[in-house]
Amino acid sequence: MQNVRLKSIFSLVVVFIVILFDYYTKQYTLAIDQNFVLNSFITIHKINNFGIAFGLFDDLNITGFLVLNILIIFILIFIAKELYYNLNMSLYYITGYSLILGGGISNLIDRFDNGSVTDFIILHYEDIYFPAVFNIADLSISLGAIYILFYFLRNDQKNN
Repeated sequence: MQNVRLKSIFSLVVVFIVILFDYYTKQYTLAIDQNFVLNSFITIHKINNFGIAFGLFDDLNITGFLVLNILIIFILIFIAKELYYNLNMSLYYITGYSLILGGGISNLIDRFDNGSVTDFIILHYEDIYFPAVFNIADLSISLGAIYILFYFLRNDQKNN
């Protein structure tokens, strides 16, 4: 029981850290007036993403926007329930779902706050660019998926 309580506190802390870090980086990016090169691999260039990953569904009307947000809310509720009912799982699993939940909530907050998601990180090496502009919440969701993948790969190897 104590272990589940500690994992639930850990999960909540991860979710809130992701939300706060993403929110403040987006606010900072919105406050600056120019794009800039952070280092030789990262450029800060803010864009408003009205859709989802890679700009999919970027041209939705108001009804489509509402349906998309309702779908996102249901997905986040599913993830939260999955996390809540599986707090006895490994730390990889809990961390993964917590990162995904925090990133999803943060992007949803941004959608309702700004009408779109603010993306601003461009990764590149010289003239080779990552195909998407993203933010901390997107990075958190991706890292969460990697954690869950590691969890399942690790458990699959144990069972073989």
